[in-house]
Amino acid sequence: MDEVALFRVLHVAGAVLLLGNVTVTGFWAMFLYRQRPAVPFRSVARAILWTDLVFTVGGGTMLTVSGILLMRVRGYTIGQTPWLAEGVGALVASTLIWLVALLPDQWRLDRMDPTNDVALRKVFLRWMVVGWGTTGVLYYGLWAMVTGSVA
Repeated sequence: MDEVALFRVLHVAGAVLLLGNVTVTGFWAMFLYRQRPAVPFRSVARAILWTDLVFTVGGGTMLTVSGILLMRVRGYTIGQTPWLAEGVGALVASTLIWLVALLPDQWRLDRMDPTNDVALRKVFLRWMVVGWGTTGVLYYGLWAMVTGSVA
C-alpha cells in the first residue's frame, strides 16, 4: 500500500470515528435522558466523557494528522484550496465549540446532583442544542471536503 492510500484510509477512518461518535452519542443521550428514572444519568454523562475521549478525540486526531500528511504529500495549501479551507474551518470551529461549551457542560452533567431535575434539564438541553449544531458544522465540513475535492 502506498503512503497516499494509507493516509486516505486513516483520514476516512478518523472521519467515521469522529462523526459516528458525535451522531450516535447525541441519539443515545437523548434516549437515555428520557429514561432517567431507570438509568441514572450520571453514568450516561460519564460514558459520554469516555466516548469523547476515545472516539471524538481519537478520531479527530487521526483525521487531523492524516489530513496534514495528505496536504504535504499532495502539495495542497489551505489558502489556495477552497474546499480544504472550508473543511478545516468547520473542524476548527466545531473543536472550539466543543472545548468552550460542550465539554464544560459534559463535566457539569457528570458532577450534577441527579435529583436536581431543573438544573439537569437546563444543562442537558443546552448541551443537546449546541451539540447538534456543532454536529451539523462537522457534516458541512465533510460535505465541503468530499464535494470540493472531486470537482
